[in-house]
Amino acid sequence: MKKILLIMAAVLCVATASAQNKVKDAFNISQDTRCALGLRVGSGAEFVGEVFYGKDVQIEGRLGWNWDSGFSFTALHVWNPKDWAWTPNLGWWFFDAGVGAFVGAGNHHVNFGVAGEAKFGILFKKLPIRLAVDITPHIGLVAYNGGMSFYRTGLFNGGLTATYCF
Repeated sequence: MKKILLIMAAVLCVATASAQNKVKDAFNISQDTRCALGLRVGSGAEFVGEVFYGKDVQIEGRLGWNWDSGFSFTALHVWNPKDWAWTPNLGWWFFDAGVGAFVGAGNHHVNFGVAGEAKFGILFKKLPIRLAVDITPHIGLVAYNGGMSFYRTGLFNGGLTATYCF
């Protein structure tokens, strides 16, 4: 079961990278992208990777462990509808929103479905670091030995994210 989930996560990563290249080609976006890597802590602990392929668009992937339901992988397509220069000497404030999908597994169950995201944070001017607070609700199903049910624990998935931009 763990091997199957790892293979599914690898396939999703490759598909995300392939889709990103197609979007770049379709919209003539430059190949020099900005990336960010970091950690997210909240209802679990996750590694976060972000690839900014446009001025206001990014792909975000999260791989980690959820305290309630075990291993998880989330892929999100995120837009940045608003930036603010409230503190220009410190950095730029932003609001991101996005949608995507998730898959996860724990003891004798697999959960999957759709995910959303609303994120508020700051990109520091002198440091290449983004700090953000987000809520990422997951809505889907849990398949286990003997049946399926609604995935309830993902509705209140909030966290704090710190990423290093390069």
